[in-house]
Amino acid sequence: MTTPAPRIAIVLGRSSASIIRAFMQFLIITPIALLMGVRIVLNPLYIILAIIAMAITAIGFSAFSVWIATFMKTRERFMGLGQARTMPLFFASNSIYPISIMPPIFREIALGNPLTYSIDALRKVLIIGTTNGLIIDITALVIFMSIFTVLASIQIRRIIE
Repeated sequence: MTTPAPRIAIVLGRSSASIIRAFMQFLIITPIALLMGVRIVLNPLYIILAIIAMAITAIGFSAFSVWIATFMKTRERFMGLGQARTMPLFFASNSIYPISIMPPIFREIALGNPLTYSIDALRKVLIIGTTNGLIIDITALVIFMSIFTVLASIQIRRIIE
């Protein structure tokens, strides 16, 4: 933490590990899905778009985790909070149920959830094979990523000083 590097470099460096982890999971899960009979569109452009969406999501959630970690006094508290934030985000997204059949209050929550946009982007390019509406998903993910990268960078600076 005494390095002269900008604090945003620390956040983005931590996020690069998340991108590598997400990419490795993609390389493992995609062939398994194909073996199970999931029809994935194997268009190289769509696979690249999926990897871009996945990378933006990984950076955003990694920065979100760094931001939360800056408020914790111990590692144990942060680790305990992991499931407490992951599961609500998962269940409050379009991962299990389509947004169109959700009750209005849950629909509003899902539309504010960045995981909804990530799942939507991946479904569009890998399962449906379209880019219709993809710009909305990517824009929402970039906004999420930018906000938490800046917040994490600021909060790290406040801890150090």
